[in-house]
Amino acid sequence: MRLHRLVETFDESVRRCHTLGDIAHLLETAGCEMGFERFAMAHGLWFQRPEARLIRIDNYGDYGEQFISRKDYLHDPVMNAGQRASKPFGWSQLGGLTRLGRRQMSILIEAERHGIRSGLTLPVGVPGEPWGSCSFATSKQELPSRWHCRAAMAIAASAFHEARRLCGYPARAQELPVISRRKIEILQRAALGETDPEIAMILGLSRSTIETYMTQLRQAFNVGTRTQLCVYALRAGLIGFEDILSGF
Repeated sequence: MRLHRLVETFDESVRRCHTLGDIAHLLETAGCEMGFERFAMAHGLWFQRPEARLIRIDNYGDYGEQFISRKDYLHDPVMNAGQRASKPFGWSQLGGLTRLGRRQMSILIEAERHGIRSGLTLPVGVPGEPWGSCSFATSKQELPSRWHCRAAMAIAASAFHEARRLCGYPARAQELPVISRRKIEILQRAALGETDPEIAMILGLSRSTIETYMTQLRQAFNVGTRTQLCVYALRAGLIGFEDILSGF
């Protein structure tokens, strides 16, 4: 089957899936047609907290269970790289995306022993949802052609989208409140852990003014605590990780 037709057929079929098992069957079939014997799709959080609302499907067999029992997901270079990448990447690029120490290399070597040698991963990051990814892999030293790889990533994106649907994502969207630039600046400083008196001193405002702003922000987001406020602001994209973390 021609690649464009393969992608179109997959899109049509995956929209009709009722279970993650249905999607797994489609991924395995499509992967084989593109030259990939293995696939894996998961929310990273599933490995720490397996729940029905989190995604995890693959055809890794015994190796997949070994990966979990050994807690290799804590050090897996593909998962680590996926959390730092904004576009699909081949596993030959891992060294430029994440640390490849002794533990990471041992995971890659063990995967190769089970026929998972070369791969391609699509990272998926949706604000307010667990980070995830979808990978296709082969036992061969080289990946299929770039056109097959592009088709694989289009299929991976479609599959993850529909898996999210089956797991109840996205949550019902709420209209964002209109927040002034000054309040966003205060939000950023609150997320850094600064207290109201500290924010007042840095911005040259009175403590009562900062307390009023914080009250208005909690009311705007309909939350009761400072922590909830910062989490909602992060989820809404009003502040970013770069605003509150240094060197992460």
